[in-house]
Amino acid sequence: MEEIKSYWYKLQKEYENKYNEKFMKDFEKSKGYLQKMEGYLQKRLDNNPLDIDAVCTLASVRLNLRYAESDCGKLLKDFLDKFFNSLDDIQKSRLYTNIAFYEDNSPLCLKYLNMAYKLKSPFIETYRGLGEYHFSQYQDNDSHNSLSLGKKYYKIAMDMTGSYEDTFSYAVCLYELKEYKQAKDIFTDLLKQYKNRMRLLLSIAYCEIFLGNKESAKRYLDQVKPDEDINYFLNTDNISECDIFDAYYVMDEYDIFLKYLNDEDVYTYYSISDWDYYFYALWINDEMDFFNKLVEENRKYFKDAVKEAKEDDDYESTQDREETVKAWERDACYFEEMISRIKSGIKKPKIKLSLYPEYSCYLTDCVVHKF
Repeated sequence: MEEIKSYWYKLQKEYENKYNEKFMKDFEKSKGYLQKMEGYLQKRLDNNPLDIDAVCTLASVRLNLRYAESDCGKLLKDFLDKFFNSLDDIQKSRLYTNIAFYEDNSPLCLKYLNMAYKLKSPFIETYRGLGEYHFSQYQDNDSHNSLSLGKKYYKIAMDMTGSYEDTFSYAVCLYELKEYKQAKDIFTDLLKQYKNRMRLLLSIAYCEIFLGNKESAKRYLDQVKPDEDINYFLNTDNISECDIFDAYYVMDEYDIFLKYLNDEDVYTYYSISDWDYYFYALWINDEMDFFNKLVEENRKYFKDAVKEAKEDDDYESTQDREETVKAWERDACYFEEMISRIKSGIKKPKIKLSLYPEYSCYLTDCVVHKF
């Protein structure tokens, strides 16, 4: 593998010296260099068809050359079928894990990850992939079993690496399982190492809310700044404003929740009918002028949308037009029902304060993330 990496670094240096920018920033300019790498790896395979380093790297290079994921996976499957009896369990685990990535969270993805797991895969990517797969199933189906499995595999990953990403992802599973005290303890320990990390401050605040420690939650929320964390750069380090102000709604802090939004935010996020909890907060906080103003503007919005749908000639058929009109009329009806329920004194609409693990590439031989 060291020879392969050396050749990659050689191409990378050539590119960066020529263009004075990071390799692969521009696909068209990088394409020729990627094709050189593809040719180099193919030549290695021609000379040694059992070169597992070459075939795994070749699949990743082709993915970056915009081959279909199915083609990249097929390359590895064909290699696996051809040399199955010559491969040891570690090599099979490596191939299974990489093939799973190219199956893109489908049932086949789980099949291959489980095959790697049963072989006691030594690759951290196997367990990150399993954690990611099961957590995403939990998100799609609200399955407690999937979430518990996600926790299991992120725990294995955490024990293997002790990294921030794996530890954070494990704590997220605890939080989503309502094990708030355990999750808070882990987030707090991480915060000692990663000072002022916005995502950790927010995560601790969420735990404090559900542990009944409202004032502590507010102190942590006060420290959280939205958008990208200037000191940390993972996907989960980007925090949206609603991650913050929704927490105030959950704590019944309607004054803070409503003041957190300016008029522009309201018209960006809340002028469409399905934001029932914002209308509820206005109503319960006796903000009647703005409540009534938004109601009337939404009614006008739906009325205009129905009128435009009826008059628009850009439809493939009369049926398409009728379906569009009915959809707008249905949304208008839902909006009126929502407003009626709020005025009638409905229970507080619930929102979920969700946390997410750090999703990452789990290719064992990714030229972007592992080289």
